[in-house]
Amino acid sequence: MPTQGVGDLTKKRIIAFFLILVVAFLSIGVQLGRLQIGHGEEYEDLSRGNRLRLVPITAPRGVIYDRNGMILATSRPAFSVSLFVMDPSRMKDNAANLAAVLGIEREKIEKKVNDRKDRLYEPVKIVSNISPETYTAIEEQRADLPGVVVEVEPVRDYPNSSVASHVLGYVHEISQEQLGSPRFSDYRMGDIIGQYGLESAFERDLRGKDGGKQVEVDARGRFSKDLGRIDPTAGNNVYLTLDLGLQRAVENALDAQIANLRKTNPGVKAGAAVALDVRNGGILAMVSRPEFDPNDFSRGIKPSQLDALYRLKALNNLAIAGQYPPGSSFKMVTAIAALEEGKITLSEKVTDPGYHWFVPTLHCWNKSGHGSIDIQQAIQVSCNVFFYEMGRRLGVDLIAKYGKRLGLGSPTGVELPGEAPGLIPTTDWKKQAYSRKIVTEPQVLMAENMMAGMGQVFHTYTPIQMANYVATIANGGTRYKPHFLKKVTDPQGKVIREAVPEVAAVLGASRENLDAVRQGMWMVTQPGGTASANFFRFPVKVAAKTGTAENPHGDDHAWFVAYAPVEDPEIAIAVIIEHGGHGGTSAAPVARAAFEKYFNLSSEGAGGDNPTP
Repeated sequence: MPTQGVGDLTKKRIIAFFLILVVAFLSIGVQLGRLQIGHGEEYEDLSRGNRLRLVPITAPRGVIYDRNGMILATSRPAFSVSLFVMDPSRMKDNAANLAAVLGIEREKIEKKVNDRKDRLYEPVKIVSNISPETYTAIEEQRADLPGVVVEVEPVRDYPNSSVASHVLGYVHEISQEQLGSPRFSDYRMGDIIGQYGLESAFERDLRGKDGGKQVEVDARGRFSKDLGRIDPTAGNNVYLTLDLGLQRAVENALDAQIANLRKTNPGVKAGAAVALDVRNGGILAMVSRPEFDPNDFSRGIKPSQLDALYRLKALNNLAIAGQYPPGSSFKMVTAIAALEEGKITLSEKVTDPGYHWFVPTLHCWNKSGHGSIDIQQAIQVSCNVFFYEMGRRLGVDLIAKYGKRLGLGSPTGVELPGEAPGLIPTTDWKKQAYSRKIVTEPQVLMAENMMAGMGQVFHTYTPIQMANYVATIANGGTRYKPHFLKKVTDPQGKVIREAVPEVAAVLGASRENLDAVRQGMWMVTQPGGTASANFFRFPVKVAAKTGTAENPHGDDHAWFVAYAPVEDPEIAIAVIIEHGGHGGTSAAPVARAAFEKYFNLSSEGAGGDNPTP
């Protein structure tokens, strides 16, 4: 009996053991089923994420061409460095190793990675456009750089270096602030976008559509297998009205004049010029000095380089943002206003004894005076006293009426961001300026009315406004909206859209009065005129006006505005050289060089000898 009891006990224990095993296996089975059925996809994704990576393929930006199909901006292949974060616990060590190879701060890499925490399994681009030496160093130290990927991507390239730099602008990585803007809602950290100039203005046209590929990597983040790809789509191409040859000619001429003037005046450092097609408002050339090389931004500009550009104010496009008193180059506005308002006739003459008889402190630049002259002669010799008198007869409001019709004192609407408005003073403006404590008296003084006829006292305009005002006079009174865009095509060359000239306003002056003013401008380039030294015997008839604008901050600014040919105008230009002095000697040679290039003239034999009047 005892033996049987022991056997029964053993049997019971064995049964209990098997029951426990059954329960355990059942529990495991239930748990496996729960994992497989309830969370299978989740864990499968995690597993796949440990070996699969989504690698974006950057689309090349569209090409920017000049009016003749010459390339102004394109893309070239270059190496970029990205980082897969395999093990967050080793992030600092990985970042430190990579930073040492790239020659950048570790914190910069860490910040880029932290900014992309919301996009798992994607590489984080660290730098673009690395040198061959850096590429070799990465390959040599590959074992110590887990998760580092070097790939070929398109990088923006400007084959003409600094030529038209303020027009084209530059591209750079999108900022955190920009990512928060609705305009960039479909962009992501690391994207390269147009940050300045036409690169920014035409960002939506130039931007392509990125592709991507799925790759398999090993535990060290090294490429193992390519599992498929979607090719990127290049951006659209943009054709401009700009003429590269003319642009170079104007830049070279402006640089030469600034360099020449600096020999006697070190303060001469800056200037600008704008050339327009008077028939439709297309911008043929736009120059601003100092300049910069947009390739520096594509390569990855250093803080020291950027600081130097800011100190030089080289990133300021003076052609659209520089606001200057126009001086005598404004006198055609006053002439048109005086004729249209009946304040003077074409035959009436005003006597200039060298000063104005109402305000003797207002002198003519010719202290001996110009004697008795009519309105055309007054434009030709730039008689100050004549236009002081017209200012007295008109007053600031009537002068402003015609100045505004000619596009002065307000943005032109050109595609470039950052255009300044300028200022054309009126009696209302003076009152408002007084309330803001900008001026000391609310009313316009008689002397201020008189000086307004000369483009002095509060008047400030941009070079593009001045070029457009002269173009409006040249074509008979139609003011076009200046523009750069000629057409946009897709990557295959199909035209998506073409620019249509846009009329901004019509001057409304009589043909007789406008012809008289234009005749006076042509006389400026003839013997006895203030620009005859540069244009006498020039093969193409040029109408012009010189300007020496008083500058409260230093030496006078030099202005020159002109159009040609006189008989059938095609091109208008405005040139300013800061602290350049006399427009006829400093700024006029730049316009002459522009006309020589535009009309395919050689410098030799193009005239320029000024006979004794």
